[in-house]
Amino acid sequence: MPIWCTAISTTAGHFALIMGIMAGVNGAPRPRDRRDLNITLDTPQFAVMRDAAEEALQYVENVRDAATCDGGTGNILNVLFDNTEWKPQANAAVRLSNLLTKNFQITNGTGGYVDDALVFAMTRTTIEIEALAFGSAVAFEPNLYRNMSKFCAYSFHTGNGTIKSHDISVEYDYFPSEWYLGAKEKYRNLTRDKADNITQRLSEYDVNSTKVHKVPTNFMEPRMEYDDGFWTRPYFDCGGGNIWMITFNSPIQAVINGSLGFAGVATVDVALNILDIDQCDATENGKKFALNVFQGTHHCKPSTNCVPRAGFGFRRGTYYCECRPGFYYPNASATVLAFPGFDVENAYADWIQHGSRDYLASYDCNACPEGCETCVDATPCMAEWDWALRSILLIIVVLILVSAVFLLLFIHRHRRHPVLHEAGVLYLQIVCVGAVLATGTDLALFPKPSAATCTSRLWFEHVAFVLIYVPLMLKNWRVSKQSLVRRAKKLQPQTALVTRGLALALTVVVLYLAAWSATGLSPVQMARTGKGLKFYMCQDTWMSDGITIAEGVFLLWGVYISSKVHSVVTPYNEAKSICWVVYITFILKHLLLVTRKFSIGRISPDVLYLLYVLELQVPATCTFLVYFGPKLRLIRKGTVKPSNPDIYELATEESGTSGPTSPSPAGRRRNQSFAAKLEHHHLTAGNRDLSHGLAMRQSISQ
Repeated sequence: MPIWCTAISTTAGHFALIMGIMAGVNGAPRPRDRRDLNITLDTPQFAVMRDAAEEALQYVENVRDAATCDGGTGNILNVLFDNTEWKPQANAAVRLSNLLTKNFQITNGTGGYVDDALVFAMTRTTIEIEALAFGSAVAFEPNLYRNMSKFCAYSFHTGNGTIKSHDISVEYDYFPSEWYLGAKEKYRNLTRDKADNITQRLSEYDVNSTKVHKVPTNFMEPRMEYDDGFWTRPYFDCGGGNIWMITFNSPIQAVINGSLGFAGVATVDVALNILDIDQCDATENGKKFALNVFQGTHHCKPSTNCVPRAGFGFRRGTYYCECRPGFYYPNASATVLAFPGFDVENAYADWIQHGSRDYLASYDCNACPEGCETCVDATPCMAEWDWALRSILLIIVVLILVSAVFLLLFIHRHRRHPVLHEAGVLYLQIVCVGAVLATGTDLALFPKPSAATCTSRLWFEHVAFVLIYVPLMLKNWRVSKQSLVRRAKKLQPQTALVTRGLALALTVVVLYLAAWSATGLSPVQMARTGKGLKFYMCQDTWMSDGITIAEGVFLLWGVYISSKVHSVVTPYNEAKSICWVVYITFILKHLLLVTRKFSIGRISPDVLYLLYVLELQVPATCTFLVYFGPKLRLIRKGTVKPSNPDIYELATEESGTSGPTSPSPAGRRRNQSFAAKLEHHHLTAGNRDLSHGLAMRQSISQ
């Protein structure tokens, strides 16, 4: 049966807000064993709506042409749209129904002023004026129009630029159809009649052939409005236009048996084939239209995004599954780097209905390699680590660690030896502990950086600096003060001075690092090699740079102190050894630091790790060789006292420590003679001050 009678759909282009979806599709093939598509109250509303929409889409896919439809308008989707955006086109049917209502009113219900040609002209004019209207119909109740038992004038676009009109009631009984019965039932349920109070004054020619007004007449003119009409569900116009459409129906009224009653309908059809189904997810700022009812029904995998496609009309799968950022299409040589929604939907339906595994195994994008925000293939974005080089450096660091531990144990074993005793066994052990902590910095940098390793490496590095260099420079600072004594003034003993200074410096550094750690300013940052490859490294923040600058200033102060005491004679050349340690550390540390800073962005992560190792271990190693080397050599040779014992006894007494033996009376006399020698031989002002102070001290002691 031709669909034109039942195909009465609303005009107008874009669709708005979803009003609701009724579950199920009449006559649709049932996926799996599901046999009832009706909504149940115990099902969540969203799940029901999505399920019904998917069922409807499956039915749309199954009924796409005349070969797969049932004939007439029996192929109906149980889906309700929000048709408010079609209101301007639907009002064309309202105006047509009101015009025919006036005709029945004027002719006292006979409709005598209208014939078939005029009715057909009305329907053609409706679809000519409303560009989005596919067809228009006027259908009457039995025996109201020219005493015909049925009459349904229908005009529609044929698709080749022409309009076809005919009476479809010849082949089709429209009375039991949804579009006709729905409008009739809604009219019966209207709570009040709507009418306009009309004052009409016609004109005529008098006896003198002069045109004059007649006596005005007042009457009520019934009318329909948009809200009084009825929208059908979407249906397939099988045998007519062979398209999916939807129809708006406006009741026609007439005076029947002395009262106003239902006389028929005027309709406007909207073809859905010109509208694209959007199955992609709704966006916050996306436009709402009637077919939004299908949004969120796509079957793109999590690695892809659904992107709508236009121009495919009312069918399922009008979208692409494009790879999300961070993923790439498996076939980089493909013309379109996305999965067509038609293929995805068909594969999904085969999986649901027949258990096919193609959907599960395909239609997924591959994850980009690490560090790639976007990519087109598996080309790496991260620099590869040279684990062989890093392992060699790690072995070297471990050997330095073992050497520092061995030296620590050696010092403890020979702690009573005069060479070690003169330097201060406790401070030598503290320096060794600092060396152990310095290796912890490079051990923390060996694996790939993380917040924990980047934080720990700074603690190791800066605490180690305090333990290694603060005791050494405080000892030389005391020597510089001692050389300026011009009278018998007793300085603070060396042990107390160094201990208090070290405790103060360590407290300041620990508090600073704790505050820095609490701020969370130790993130891992992304850097690049000279070839543009990415790698992770510990970020240098303003707080980490601040403590590095403070250490540089401290070393510069140490250089200044060393320049004052470089030529001062001390037991076992202790002061001179410390001076060389400060000079070497200041030069190498800052040279390697500047090299590392300016190399970032040009070097690989392995070379950067090498520079980290060199920056920490070269100065530390030189410190051990210059400072501990002579002491170990003297211990190995069995040396007990310096070549001039007078210096040893005098320095031991002055430092506030007790040497292995107390100075004898003869030793004190030698000290007096030694003071005179210092006055004669040392030319610098500082040394002369030292000799003067020592001479005065000896006279007081005697």
